Amino acid sequence: MSSFEEHKLKHAKVEVVRAQVERFRKFYSDYFHLEETISMVEYFFETIYNLDGKEAWMHLALDTYQKVKGMMKETTRANLETLIELNNLTDHLDSEMAQLLIQRDWDGKKLSREEYDDLYKAYGHKEEREKQLEIVLHNLRTFYELAHKPISAYLIRPARFMAGLLGVSLLFDSVEKAYNAVLPVSPEIFVSFIEQVERRESEYLESAFLNGKQPKEPST
Repeated sequence: MSSFEEHKLKHAKVEVVRAQVERFRKFYSDYFHLEETISMVEYFFETIYNLDGKEAWMHLALDTYQKVKGMMKETTRANLETLIELNNLTDHLDSEMAQLLIQRDWDGKKLSREEYDDLYKAYGHKEEREKQLEIVLHNLRTFYELAHKPISAYLIRPARFMAGLLGVSLLFDSVEKAYNAVLPVSPEIFVSFIEQVERRESEYLESAFLNGKQPKEPST
């Protein structure tokens, strides 16, 4: 792939992510404006899709982490691995959608909501999308439970210290940010939020993959 093609693919991927985050902001606008949930939705529906230092993060996840994971506490390791799994799957789906966008002779302009939805449907991969939603919901529940266990506050500092010794601080930062993001949210609001996400995202999937059939790219 030439540098020009790489640049175009990267630009297309950025646009796919932007359009996806815009959809989340519309679907869950109440939570993006409610003080106690802003950090939570911004992390799980925005930050994780626009992860700073993504290349370095992915390198640690694929290389360094595999060498040191046996030295971590089980809880820390499990939380890191669910974030890594979500990030890998999401990055894969975004990259392939970006390739499809380029194949459709994209002109480089912002995608409208209708254009994004059409691209999402044309790309298909229903099972992977369902898996993605499953992991998002799992991560939300897991981090919420962790953050609201009294002992967790005492475990964060030594876990952070160990991550630094093992050279995976960047990965652990993601765990700590997720922990802090859900900490202010009351149980009542969290339950209502989870229920809404599960319902709205399931409805979105159903509308994209009607009758369980993946939409095909329109013939030219």
